[in-house]
Amino acid sequence: MIPRKSISIPISLLVAGLLCLWWWKSVTSDKSEKSKVLSSQRSPGIRPTGESPVAAAFGNLQKSPARADALKTLTELQADLKAMPREEAVAWIRSFLNSSDDKPTGLSFVISKQGTLSEWPTFRIFLLDALLAIDPTAAALIGREILTKPTTSDEWALALRNVGKNDASQETNAYLREKTEALIANPAWQADPSIGYLNAFDVLVHTGATESTPLLSSLIQRKDRKDLAHAGFLTLDRLVQQQSSDVLARLSADRTLQESRPEMVSQEFARADLRDAAQREIVKTWLLDPARTGTELRSFAGVYPNNNQFISNNLLTTEASPSGSDLAAHDREALDIITGWEKDPAFSSVQEHLRSMISRLNGFVGGSGNAETPAPAK
Repeated sequence: MIPRKSISIPISLLVAGLLCLWWWKSVTSDKSEKSKVLSSQRSPGIRPTGESPVAAAFGNLQKSPARADALKTLTELQADLKAMPREEAVAWIRSFLNSSDDKPTGLSFVISKQGTLSEWPTFRIFLLDALLAIDPTAAALIGREILTKPTTSDEWALALRNVGKNDASQETNAYLREKTEALIANPAWQADPSIGYLNAFDVLVHTGATESTPLLSSLIQRKDRKDLAHAGFLTLDRLVQQQSSDVLARLSADRTLQESRPEMVSQEFARADLRDAAQREIVKTWLLDPARTGTELRSFAGVYPNNNQFISNNLLTTEASPSGSDLAAHDREALDIITGWEKDPAFSSVQEHLRSMISRLNGFVGGSGNAETPAPAK
């Protein structure tokens, strides 16, 4: 049996060890307490637990109707919401949106870059706009909830944007087209269209809604409502640029629109890219149709190639002008095609208009850039 050995520890060393143990426990305990304090503290600018920053801002709006005060209140709330934990911010916003409370701000519906707003006409519009930056998924979910019942056209416009920003699937695009058409056709909203209502047309461009061409055509024909006609025209014009073959084929069959707005329709055909075989055939058929009038042919030839663009900030889409080199390449190739048509006996009935187009394109190709084109007919 191996005898145990006794271990002798000097008292000074034992005391030192005990002191070290006490120090270690003190430090770790202090760190733990600090961690608890820090975890319980809220981010800078956040109000104490239990007080809703959303309700507080809403109260401030109730007290002061001044435009500058409203902008200050909303800007500060925007910063507060961004600073707090995402789940908490979403909960505050959802809680308020579930109520029917709202308050005009005295501000307008102003779209900035990327489809966000820089001014908000009501408090609820502000919250829907802020929500997208905080939690896009929650914004889309709440957007779909709003779209189940008619609230206001401005709310619907932002709800559509929030859903569209979060999901670009074919199923969602079909849903957005259906809801946008419902917004546009709403009798009360159509009778007194808000800025949000008119900007919601952009959703049709975002989804490539060529199926909405009949709706847009009916609006363009509303000579008693220039606002609706203009919104319909801008949307159709952008769809032509985006999906030329599909929309031009639909316009070819829309005799009612051609009779109602002959110059406008002609200028849409002047957007065709003749380098594309499908578009070239559509334009050829349209040009040689015996039903074409002198007014239509002059409108077409006088603006071809129609590269006018309307650049604006939109809820979902972005726009960019084509480069000078792209335009120059298009003009050279289009000139070759039209020159060939001018020599073809099949085009003898439109020779005069083809020569006008050739002269116009020669000016572009031989010059330093595109000449100024006339504004689209209204």
